[in-house]
Amino acid sequence: MSCRNGRSGGTLPSWKELVAQVAWAHDRGAAAHLDGARLWDASPFYKSRHRRSIADIAGLFDSVYVSFYKGLGGIAGCCVAADAALIEELSVWRTRHGGRAYGLWPYAASALTALRTRLPRMPEYYRHALAIADALRAVPGVEVLPDPVQSPMMHLRIARSLETLAERAAEIARSDRIWTIARPWASLGPRLQEFEFHVGDATLELSPEDVRELFVRLTTEPGRAPRHRSPRERTDRPRR
Repeated sequence: MSCRNGRSGGTLPSWKELVAQVAWAHDRGAAAHLDGARLWDASPFYKSRHRRSIADIAGLFDSVYVSFYKGLGGIAGCCVAADAALIEELSVWRTRHGGRAYGLWPYAASALTALRTRLPRMPEYYRHALAIADALRAVPGVEVLPDPVQSPMMHLRIARSLETLAERAAEIARSDRIWTIARPWASLGPRLQEFEFHVGDATLELSPEDVRELFVRLTTEPGRAPRHRSPRERTDRPRR
């Protein structure tokens, strides 16, 4: 099972629901495996709402998978934790599927760096995501999902055409050197797009008000764009 539903903007089960789901599997003689690709992102929610750590979450399951690039931003790679017998079997299947390649040390170095530098910042990312969600709720044509936000990631439904948003995003990138949105998570209609918005190091450099202004510019009808001053006029380095 997955502890975070990326398709619904990072919606998480409560601790009570998580315990019940694992118990349901165990009561029926099944092992419980956690697809924890976004476990790092989920950790601030469980810590702040339920006083539970990453170890507490992982301890419920028989095996746990974590990613070193999702949330953490490493190059690529993952890790699986389980009992010795399962890991021994997994090692065999990893080799059979071509997973034991030579020269993977850059991936290991990237993963270690991300764990040391970005994992401790997850609570900060989460708090900033909450503040940004509060700022974006007042922007006409923008819906925040879920509400309230439960991780450093959210989904934004924007009531504009994909062509208009792509044009506005390119304009902002040229004038402000800030990359706002790329392709949508889903195009729900001619004038309704859904995007994934993830808070990381670069986003921390923008205040919630800065982000709100950017989305006002993204969503304002042609010919009605407000006068603005770039939130990052003092730098010329591209940001995302």
